[in-house]
Amino acid sequence: MKKIMILAACLALAAACRETRAINSTEVENVNKSANYSVSDVEAERMMQIIRAKIERGEDLSPNLTRIIQIVMNRQGPDYAWQPLQVDAARQEKLAAKFETYRRLYTGALDKAGFVAGCDGLLFTSLLVASGLNQDVAQAESSTEPGRWYRSADHNCYPTGQSRSSISRDMLLGLSLALWQTGDGAAVDRLLQFSLKNKGVLGDAIDGEELAGAATMSPSLLSLYSELDYILNGRTSANRGYFPELGRKFAGFEAHLMALRLILKSSLYGGLIDTDFDLIATQISTQPQNALFQAIYHAFTDGDGTLAADVLLNEKYFPTNALPGSAQRCELYLWQRDQNSDDWQPCADENQTFPAVDFFWVYALLNSTFRQ
Repeated sequence: MKKIMILAACLALAAACRETRAINSTEVENVNKSANYSVSDVEAERMMQIIRAKIERGEDLSPNLTRIIQIVMNRQGPDYAWQPLQVDAARQEKLAAKFETYRRLYTGALDKAGFVAGCDGLLFTSLLVASGLNQDVAQAESSTEPGRWYRSADHNCYPTGQSRSSISRDMLLGLSLALWQTGDGAAVDRLLQFSLKNKGVLGDAIDGEELAGAATMSPSLLSLYSELDYILNGRTSANRGYFPELGRKFAGFEAHLMALRLILKSSLYGGLIDTDFDLIATQISTQPQNALFQAIYHAFTDGDGTLAADVLLNEKYFPTNALPGSAQRCELYLWQRDQNSDDWQPCADENQTFPAVDFFWVYALLNSTFRQ
């Protein structure tokens, strides 16, 4: 109840100031330091209903409000905190054996630069780094414009017409997980400085709509990178703050990106607020074979990694003695596709071998290899 009262008071402060001016940093810090709030239970509940309704409608939240949510979490703790996942010894032994096989073989399924091939290469190669593997993602950063990143190590996806933009927020979300894992504060700083210099434009695109939709910094991504900057470099910013997920219907690759944000938010802010947790709870009801969703859900509830482990041990998707490939499923990375789609079915005639990014990423969560 105290937590609700504090949040309600913060929201009341935000609402009162929004009509005339923004809350300044001094006021926010005063909220952080003060412990004396007097709000009735009825008013607290009313304010909580207002903020939840705002999130449900997918309305924008101001940086001040996201910062206040973070302050409350720092003081009182999150609604849901990550706990280490547990897997029994028998499953753990089988997983470890499969991991060693995949680790020995996976580089043979990468391109000549050591990247996951294709124009989503930066995203998936970053997930390898976040999983504790040693890939050189810096090849996707410009040597002449520090902080400018590309979809692939050769920087050719946009110039050759393979992609509608030279970079996307999806790629940079994956990159944020890699930079957090390696503690690369210098790269975080370069990206933020490039974004600032170019007024949020992060690359090139085929038209203005694509530029705004893919290659421009969003408030949510900016909040994550600003928090990384604070933790890794000690530099604070008005852009810091817990940014709740907006909207309620996520599916396919959008659900996967949401899951990645939840993992990073949990690491940076110590956990999740309830409206964010509800999203992953919804996903496992419709996507029970998605091991990433299972791992996240159980890390925030009972710490039981069994269901996620069983998917990784399923020979239908992850063979024991060879890397997965099109003989098992059409999709390189299962967790971004609906489990009932053709992507989870074999495409044996394509004769592809995949570098098991999906296995490595969930295995890292099960074994607490990813930095929390």
